[in-house]
Amino acid sequence: MSRQDLTRFVRYAITGVLNTLITFLVFTGLRHFDADIDISNLLSYLAGMCNSFLCNKFWVFRSRESGPVREGVLFFLGAGCCWLLQWGIFRLLLLLLPETVSYLLGMCSYTLSNYVFNRRITFKQKSQNIRI
Repeated sequence: MSRQDLTRFVRYAITGVLNTLITFLVFTGLRHFDADIDISNLLSYLAGMCNSFLCNKFWVFRSRESGPVREGVLFFLGAGCCWLLQWGIFRLLLLLLPETVSYLLGMCSYTLSNYVFNRRITFKQKSQNIRI
């Protein structure tokens, strides 16, 4: 792993911690006021996704190669797919585990799948010619 890849991953991890805090606080806040579990899940992820897009575009991947509209569409499309994966895992885990534990484990599946999607698709950098 190159130094640039390691730096990018550390920044992604820091962004992920911030997103996790935002997402979890919104979810628990909505649930505290007896909001529907699925609506709470969706709204909390939307809050985290907005923060995530800004941090990933400007800080983690430092994307300047393509327009923000293209990246925004790809980012939210990928985030939606990753959210659906997370939601399915979350709902399955609810059959076995408490709500908070199920939610946190679902968040892990979202984080991993979302990193891969953004690295490979949304903020993919054009390959540079290697000079020897």
